[in-house]
Amino acid sequence: MELMLLTPVLVVLLALMVVAGRQVSAALTTQDAASAAARAASLQRDAVSARAQAQHVAEGELADRGMFCDPFTASVDVSRFEAGGAAEVDVACTVTVVDLGGFGGQRTLRSSAVSPIDPYRGQAS
Repeated sequence: MELMLLTPVLVVLLALMVVAGRQVSAALTTQDAASAAARAASLQRDAVSARAQAQHVAEGELADRGMFCDPFTASVDVSRFEAGGAAEVDVACTVTVVDLGGFGGQRTLRSSAVSPIDPYRGQAS
């Protein structure tokens, strides 16, 4: 008898755990996209190609993981794009909460990452 009374509560708790898990997974995916984009930017030879490659990698990483962002932005800071400097990428992805297992609305996930540029880049041995 008591189990029948607890069953709806347990079902609601299980549903909340699934929703929370999906939202954490989406946040981690956004962080992974920012990290991959920063790394890709730091491997390029010039700032223009670093920006383009970071944008491409961030979009691809999110798409590969099934996250559909509307809108999607990846801002790339290449102001310190030199040997020993760093490339920084900020990713913002707005998803509908229904996609994350919720009941409606939108949520913007933001992550940033920095990747160092090889200090010995461009030096002959």
